[in-house]
Amino acid sequence: MEGNRDEAERCVRIAREALGAGDRGKAQRFLQKAERLYPLPAARALLEVIMKNGSTAGSSPHCRKPAGGGEQSKTSCTKDSSAGGTESGKAYTRDQVEGVLSINKCKNYYEVLGVTKDAGDEDLKKAYRKLALKFHPDKNLAPGATDAFKSKLKVGSVHSFSNGRTGYSHQHQHRHSGHEREEERGDGGFSVFIQLMPIIVLILVSLLSHLMVSNPPYSLYPRSGSGQTIKMQTENLGVVYYVNKDFKNEYKGMLLQKVEKSVEEDYVTNIRNNCWKERQQKTDMQYAAKVYRDDRLRRKADALSMDNCKELERLTSLYKGG
Repeated sequence: MEGNRDEAERCVRIAREALGAGDRGKAQRFLQKAERLYPLPAARALLEVIMKNGSTAGSSPHCRKPAGGGEQSKTSCTKDSSAGGTESGKAYTRDQVEGVLSINKCKNYYEVLGVTKDAGDEDLKKAYRKLALKFHPDKNLAPGATDAFKSKLKVGSVHSFSNGRTGYSHQHQHRHSGHEREEERGDGGFSVFIQLMPIIVLILVSLLSHLMVSNPPYSLYPRSGSGQTIKMQTENLGVVYYVNKDFKNEYKGMLLQKVEKSVEEDYVTNIRNNCWKERQQKTDMQYAAKVYRDDRLRRKADALSMDNCKELERLTSLYKGG
C-alpha cells in the first residue's frame, strides 16, 4: 500500500487545483481516489470540508458539433451536471466522433488496429496500446467511445493478440490441422509461463528475505507476543524502547551501544515522518479554510498540537547541543 502514496499525493494536488478553480466535483473525485490509494490525512480533511459545504460537480458548457458533414447546423450547448463521479464539462472533437464511427465499421481486429494479418506480435501490441489510449473513456468523450473501447479493443487485449491469434484465424480464415493446434497450445502455455516468471521470482526472493532477515532485539512499543515488554531507555537521547528478558545478558558494551543507536535512528525517522504528516494536515486545513472562508476550520487548524514536530525540535536541539 505504501507504493500508492505518490499517486495519492498527486491526486490531492489535482484536487487542490480543482478547488482553486471552483470545481468541487472534480476535487471530490480525486480526493476519494486518493483515499482508496493511501489514507492521507490531507485528503480526509479536504474531503470533509467539501462534504460539509455540499458536493456538486462543476458544471460548464458542453458543446457538441453535429457529425453530419454536408449540412451546416448550429452548435448546441448544454450544461451537464452530475454527482455520480462522472466526468462533466469536457468536450470532444469531430475527429474523435469520426474515429468511433470508423472503428465500429471494422470487421475484424486487424482492421481495427490498422495492421496486416501477418503482422508480428510486437506490431500488434504497439498498435493496440496506441489505439487503446486514443479510445479509452478517460481520453475520448465522444458518443459511443466507451462501447467501442469495450467491444472492439478491451476484448482484444495484448495477451489475446499475442497468444490467441489462432482462435481468430479459426473463425475468420480456415481451420488448422490437429497437429498445428497442439503446437499452438504448447506455445501458448510456454508463453504464459514466461509471463509469470517475474512474479514467481519475486515470490521466491520475498520468501528467502523473510527467512534470512531476523527480527530486531527491540521494539519502540511493548509487544507481548514477542516478549518485548521490559522497558529501557537509550543513554544518548533518552528514547524509550522495549526488550525481552534475555536482552541484558546478550547485549552489553559495544553491542548495547549499537542497538541503542539503531533504536534512536528508528525513533527519529518515525518522528520526522509523523511531523511531516502533521504539517501537511495543518497546511491543507488552512488552505481549505481560506478557500471556503471557514473560520471554524481555520481555528481548528491553528489549534493542532503538532506533538511530533515539537519532539523533533527537541531531538534536533539535543543533537546540536551534543
